[in-house]
Amino acid sequence: MFSQLFRLSTHSIIYGLGATASQLVGFFLIPLYTRYLTPADYGALAIFQVTVTVLSIVFVMGLGSALFRSYFSYEDEDSRKTVVSTAFLFLTATSGVLTLLLLAFAGSFSSLLFGSGDYVSYFRIVFLTVFCDAGSVIALSVLRAREVPGQYALIALARLVLSVSLKIAFVVALGRGVLGILEAGLIAAAFIYVVLTVAVVRKAGFKFSRDELKKMLSFGLPMVPAGLSLWIMTMSDRYFLQFLSTPDELGLYSLGYQFGLVIRALLVAPFLLAWMPFIFSVAKQANAAQTYSRVLTYFSLLAMSLALALSVLGKEVLAIMATPPFYDAYKVIPLIALSYVLFGCYHVLGVGTYLEAKTKYLAVFVVCAGILNLGLNYLLIPDYGMMGAAGATVAAYLVLPVGSFLISRRFYSINYEWGRVIKILIAAGAIYAGSVFISHDSAYVAGVFKLLALLGFPILLYVLRFYRPDEIKKGKDLARFALGYVRRRLVG
Repeated sequence: MFSQLFRLSTHSIIYGLGATASQLVGFFLIPLYTRYLTPADYGALAIFQVTVTVLSIVFVMGLGSALFRSYFSYEDEDSRKTVVSTAFLFLTATSGVLTLLLLAFAGSFSSLLFGSGDYVSYFRIVFLTVFCDAGSVIALSVLRAREVPGQYALIALARLVLSVSLKIAFVVALGRGVLGILEAGLIAAAFIYVVLTVAVVRKAGFKFSRDELKKMLSFGLPMVPAGLSLWIMTMSDRYFLQFLSTPDELGLYSLGYQFGLVIRALLVAPFLLAWMPFIFSVAKQANAAQTYSRVLTYFSLLAMSLALALSVLGKEVLAIMATPPFYDAYKVIPLIALSYVLFGCYHVLGVGTYLEAKTKYLAVFVVCAGILNLGLNYLLIPDYGMMGAAGATVAAYLVLPVGSFLISRRFYSINYEWGRVIKILIAAGAIYAGSVFISHDSAYVAGVFKLLALLGFPILLYVLRFYRPDEIKKGKDLARFALGYVRRRLVG
């Protein structure tokens, strides 16, 4: 089992080199954005980014995930090429039509969301970016299906370097502000789209199968309402803050949310890129259920460790990276970080629904969570602003893993290590509660003391007897190997 988990971890790490870097762009550019943009500008940028996300869900129609099921149902290369080509041609045609319609209504989007026609060109750039992103999905999914994470990471890193370079040039050198950020994103997305399109056409050709399309849409379309509901829980609060609060409050919340996105970028996103192919690749093995169970335990440990670090150090990191008008953004970090931990667990607990293609049942819980989030946003944001939005987010995200577990166990029984997961939550809660009392006028001094407090997390887990004997032995073996390697390098 450790060999299977090692493979999953290795692929997650390699995927993370690309996915993590690209998703962390906004976080690492915080010093730049907070010096060249106002909180209101940052809020406007968040609205455009949210729009890209929601439209991408509609454009892709779940075909990125559906491709895996159809792809792995065949052993011969010709059938797999037909699957890939069918998905690519259909997605290209539908995305093109939708993009033309959206470009025609760019003025309506500007008037609706900002109350003026000043942002028409901004939205046109957004729509073109969505088209390029959607067009790249199939090619990227094929790389994941073939388990070549190195190529995937290389493509993502190329986009990252181009995007960051252009954003710095457009914002700092040319002074184009939010518009420059969007322009840089479009150029990077278009470059990757052209490269991947050429690769898909060369390898898969122009083959189309109605039967394969029906199969993929039957799997993927039920995921669209689920995806939109996830968008509601993740991003709709920006629209509520835009209309029910102030532009500055929206900007602060969006900045604090970037810390939650660190969990998504460093752990959840790269893990999910490897998780879906992994589920199907080990499903027929005798110890599959035990492997899936252990994945939840280890994922929970890693995710809570990262969430705890961000929650404990968020205030000090903001004081170092940002300017004073943005400091209060730290208040939402713990709730947003916890939300992304729950989001990752939701996917880990959905093994049965993916294996049996029962995603339509999972969509019901996701839609309910989205409706709950909308209602809580409407009720809480007018009185509590960004803290109300953060509370609504974590409440809705809590519904996801619960629903995923209840549905999935109907189709595939897994005995999860719930006792160990609870110990993780207890230890993390205790460390965070203690860190609240650590304060100092210097962010650096406070940060050092909080780092020392974080070291108590693995120790407290040991006291709670979280670690299994085989894990302790494996850890000792790895430590000996690492020390031996270091000694050999020093001697050499």
